[in-house]
Amino acid sequence: MVSNIWVAAADNQKTLVESYINSGEFTPNSKDPNGYTPIHAAASYGHIGLLKYLINEKNGDINIQDSEGDTPLHHVEDLKAAKFLVEELHADYKIKNNDGLTAAQYIEEDDEYPEVVDYLKSLAHDKPERTLEDQQAQEFIKSLPAPGTIDGHEIRYTMENDPTDGNEEPLTEAELEERRKKIEAILNSENPEEALRELVKNAVHDGMSQFRQEQAQAESEEGPSSKRRKD
Repeated sequence: MVSNIWVAAADNQKTLVESYINSGEFTPNSKDPNGYTPIHAAASYGHIGLLKYLINEKNGDINIQDSEGDTPLHHVEDLKAAKFLVEELHADYKIKNNDGLTAAQYIEEDDEYPEVVDYLKSLAHDKPERTLEDQQAQEFIKSLPAPGTIDGHEIRYTMENDPTDGNEEPLTEAELEERRKKIEAILNSENPEEALRELVKNAVHDGMSQFRQEQAQAESEEGPSSKRRKD
């Protein structure tokens, strides 16, 4: 006989789970003495319909942790449920429990459910899914011809922060090709967003450094008479 909401969730007694929650005494995040929740129970037994109710309808926390730091994903036992938690409910596969183990590492320790382990491990190694803009940018980079002379036309590549006032030597073809490869490498990296942010940060830093140097040089050329004197 079902005696509480956690057992009801484990047994996929959705109507009974709903009655417990509707009573106002329990929520999807209600913990037993071990921190175990109805979400943990539903995930452990692969009850996808119940998980939809607990997370999507009742705003349960798919990443809630029990007393040992385990999330519901740590207790998944079949591939379908694992994919549903990650891909549909956005469970965070990178969360570690109190022993410092991710869900993949925790499940692997028991030497069970190899399909689940392989799937979770693949998430850590696969490149993040690119947005349409990322994909279009990558295709554009690949479509660019190599620098050089083609049919009498010189092909060159420049970046927005390249010197355009004629005060510095123009970039060589080798330097332009190197920049092109750098951008392509960023787009193909495991975390292109972070790499692009780093590129922009460095560009801003270099620009500010150059600005300060030019400003200091200008003040030096103007001489001390151009500076405001203290009374």
